[in-house]
Amino acid sequence: REGWATIGEALDGDAAGEDGHDGGDAYAHALRLYAQHAADQALGRTCPHLSLEDYRLRPPVEVAFFDCDDCLYFDDWAVANQITRSIEKWCIEHAGLGPGDAYGLYKEHGTALRGLMETGLVGDGDGSTPTVERFLHDVHDLDPPVTDTLRPDAELREMLRDMDPRIRKYVFTASAREHAERCLEALGISDQFVDIIDTRSCGLHTKHSPEAFRRAMECVGVNSQEDDLLSCVFLDDSVKNIRTAKRVGWRSVLVGRKGRDDGEVVTAR
Repeated sequence: REGWATIGEALDGDAAGEDGHDGGDAYAHALRLYAQHAADQALGRTCPHLSLEDYRLRPPVEVAFFDCDDCLYFDDWAVANQITRSIEKWCIEHAGLGPGDAYGLYKEHGTALRGLMETGLVGDGDGSTPTVERFLHDVHDLDPPVTDTLRPDAELREMLRDMDPRIRKYVFTASAREHAERCLEALGISDQFVDIIDTRSCGLHTKHSPEAFRRAMECVGVNSQEDDLLSCVFLDDSVKNIRTAKRVGWRSVLVGRKGRDDGEVVTAR
């Protein structure tokens, strides 16, 4: 309550026409600021601008980045488990890893591919190791394909269609573009997104790394100024990915509250 003195003083000053602001506009601004702060407190929302001495209105959202698997759809991790088995099989057959090692790489590095790259088990095509492109093709070539296992989601389509048309929507995925394209086709929402930002677009960096978010911003023409960062909202089911987005300065939404590994409630705080 004491912190509202800062906002109240600003309101009093602006209402009097100080700094060239129109009084009515100042009151409208202060009311929006109050409503935003009240909503933040009610939701337990944390962000870099919650300190009362410099609390201010966030800019409107301009770009929304949606993760694909287990975010745009949830099938009790059926497709995710299918991909995990495909990666496990590939890593045993082509990289000489043991059972469970591939998932360990995923947990440590953000994707199994990044772990394979860090350990030198996939390469750039010199012939000594399998290539990144071979890995991406093979592990996403699912049987049965997602176009058979996922179904059109009319409610999801309506939600995406009803979003503010000024907000540009992108899929931001750690998988390959072709896998995301098949998912969007199966869900019936391919036309709801401007484009897909996949692991290749991010230089194979994972969403555990701020570099992936910087690459994503480059893809959509967003610069690193503070207001531009806050105009980006990121939706993902991974707590680690959400925490990275928050460190970068994006707004973020954790989708789903149940952990894949243990079924326990998860939080990004």
